[in-house]
Parts: sequence; C-alpha cells; structure tokens
Amino acid sequence: MKTRYHIEITQQALSGYFSTHALNDVIKANIQQDKIIYMLGHDHFHVDGNAFNESFEYIAKQEEMVLDGIEGFNVSSARSALGRMLHTWQDFYSHSNYVQLWLAKVGNTSPQDIVYDDEVILHHPDLVSGKNYGLMELFALIPIISHLIIPLMPQDSHAQMNLDGPNAGPLFQFAYWAAFKRTVSIFNGIMLQLNAKDISQKQISQFLGK
Repeated sequence: MKTRYHIEITQQALSGYFSTHALNDVIKANIQQDKIIYMLGHDHFHVDGNAFNESFEYIAKQEEMVLDGIEGFNVSSARSALGRMLHTWQDFYSHSNYVQLWLAKVGNTSPQDIVYDDEVILHHPDLVSGKNYGLMELFALIPIISHLIIPLMPQDSHAQMNLDGPNAGPLFQFAYWAAFKRTVSIFNGIMLQLNAKDISQKQISQFLGK
C-alpha cells in the first residue's frame, strides 16, 4: 500500500485514541518499513512472495513488543512496534488476493462491507501474494516509466497484483476498508490484553500520550 494510505488509514482509525505526537510515533514506524532498504529481502514486512507464515510471526513478535513496552514504560518501543505490525497487516490486504477471494465468496458487495478476518479466506489454499521481482519492482514504482514496465512484469509479480492505490482499480477500496477495519481491531485487541494483564491506567495513558 502506498505511504499516503498507510498514513491515512492509521490516522483515521486511531486519532481518537492517541495524542498527536504519540500517533506520529506510530505512523513514523509504519511508513519507515517502506524505505528502499526494506523493499528487497524483507518480504515478511510487506506480505510479499507468499511469506504469510513469516509475516504473521513478525506481527506476533511486534505485538509482544507492544505489550512489553507498555508494561515496562518504554512507550517509544511500544509505539514503534505497533506501527510496524499495522504496516504489515495493511499490506496484507493490498498485496494478496484476499479481496478477490472475498468477492468470489460473497458476490457483489460494497467495499465498506468487507470482512477483514474471514477465517476461510485467511486459510484458503488459493490465497497468494505478489512476488517481489527485485529491481524491476522498483522501476515499476517510477511514475514516468511505470506504464511501460508493469505490462512486462509476470502475472504473479507485486507490480501486477498489488492494490496499493486507486490506480489499481476499484478493488483498492476493498483493500483499504479491510486494512482500516484490521487497524481498529488491532488497537482494540491490544487494549483488551492490557486490561487482562491488569496494566495500570498510567502506563496506558503514557502509551497513548495522554
């Protein structure tokens, strides 16, 4: 998903809970995963190349770091870990064929109606994500030549499969809404775990920057 949509989704989903400076910490860590140095050799950051298991393990590790950071009053670590895990989840919907499988299952529906955690689809044998073809993928991101490069890319490439922005067509809105709903769910899940662990309101408030 393009950086502007990572930012937009995270802001819209979480701005009611975090202070501005705390949310900026989360967003900064989120979009840092799209640095050029992380575009190659880090498929698990972006759920590319069918790296589902590795990506979900990475997400679980970041969630653990969020909880440990809050419990240990290390809010910087906790916010950064949250940003990283949100990035990976948000990319899951724009880099895989989850949306296509959802539409094949339910038929015609609106983007806002998409279910972000359909267990059948999450474990579907046909669930795939685009392969990162290295430098060609980077060239495909350059606006002035992307229209020349993308048609030459394999059908299983990230360049061909992604729903990273409106230019990808109407399915982008489905990926957008699934990512938004997942972002809200992640935050709510963390709050539930903090309450279950009997974390103090002071620790939670520091994490939220309030």
